[in-house]
Amino acid sequence: MNKRNFIKMPVLCMTMVLTFFTGCKDDDDPTEEPLAPSEYIYVLNSGNDGNNNASLSMYNVDDGTVTKDIFEVRNGRRLGDKGQDMIVYGSKMYIAVYGESTIEVTDLEAKSIKQIETEGQPRYFAIDGGKVYVTYFNGYVARIDTALLAVEAKVQVGRNPEQLTVANGNLYVANSGGLDYNTDAGYDNTVSVIDIATFTETKQIKVVVNPCNIVSDSQGYVYVVSMGNYRDIPNTLQKIDLRTNEFSAMEDINGTFFAILENTLYAIFSQYGNPAIKFYSYDVVKNQLLSDNFIGDTEKYLNPVITTDKTFGDIYITTSDFINDGDVYVFDSTEKFITKFEAGLNPMKAVRVKK
Repeated sequence: MNKRNFIKMPVLCMTMVLTFFTGCKDDDDPTEEPLAPSEYIYVLNSGNDGNNNASLSMYNVDDGTVTKDIFEVRNGRRLGDKGQDMIVYGSKMYIAVYGESTIEVTDLEAKSIKQIETEGQPRYFAIDGGKVYVTYFNGYVARIDTALLAVEAKVQVGRNPEQLTVANGNLYVANSGGLDYNTDAGYDNTVSVIDIATFTETKQIKVVVNPCNIVSDSQGYVYVVSMGNYRDIPNTLQKIDLRTNEFSAMEDINGTFFAILENTLYAIFSQYGNPAIKFYSYDVVKNQLLSDNFIGDTEKYLNPVITTDKTFGDIYITTSDFINDGDVYVFDSTEKFITKFEAGLNPMKAVRVKK
């Protein structure tokens, strides 16, 4: 397995308001419980595989302080091995802990409510209609009842599914086939379409091999990053026309990690542990490239991952060297830099919460 992908994306591929934040300070004492702020940004830190060091950092927007592992502070225990994804829905936060095959459900103060054991290693979340959906790396998508906090159904998809997105009453699921990279089967090259109403797979759309990251826009398109095979098939950013279910490679933008905010697609092109070389912004309504470097100096962004928070209009870029605690860079919806703070080891995902 490609080490770069497993560590950063885990296995193959892998969101402030316009308020100006103050500088931040660290609070590393796990025994001293901080006062709950009125507004904060949580960061899920993946940690390193097999080291039981996933963590949840909390940036206090009120005073700029950082609590490096607020989950351990609140609950007296660690998250476990390999934090993968995190999502806030209503009054709860859902955290996929890949190495433990669990989903940690907490309140918005990071206090554990329930730990859901999964029948596969959980990867990524999507939400729709009062339900939380999650991919399992053994080839399934599960549906979680958010009242009972239990898995109520699951459906089989392609091999080693990664991210998923909601569009037109369907779930679109990127099937990477990542665990088969060195077998005769090789990488998968499909996007599964799941009808949400019946929770059944209705079709599979073929794309470039090793699809991992996937988002949808308001114009009837789903965008997919396929990582290729790291040899003769290159990384490719594609879009699927939901009217025809046909895909095409985008000509003037590429990416390894991407996210969407309103009508702008943000894509980072950074491969194989190198600093990012492109930070694209792309208007999905006009089908027009806005910039190939919307953030300035790119050299400091080592192994970057980009996520957005549609509720608050935030853009987050996390960086990591897999050895030291990583940084989180925060931008507003106009791409203006707001602040930077240090999180934990290998930060992967940021979400903002306001009481």
